[in-house]
Amino acid sequence: MKIKEQVVFDIREEKFRYLHRQDKDKNNKVDMVELNKRLNQLKKNNFYVNAKITIASILCLTVVIMISLKI
Repeated sequence: MKIKEQVVFDIREEKFRYLHRQDKDKNNKVDMVELNKRLNQLKKNNFYVNAKITIASILCLTVVIMISLKI
């Protein structure tokens, strides 16, 4: 019968392990064209969301005003 090994977590050993990575072949360059595309898309989406919220708020406000004027 095999005895299950216990995993010991040593906080002093694991604390900064991500700083000592061995794989240096990863490219850390940023593609500016892709970054600008994503930023422009995000700006466009935020504009449309803000416009929808503004229109919905104005519509609700006009409904409340129309109800209060009729009474």
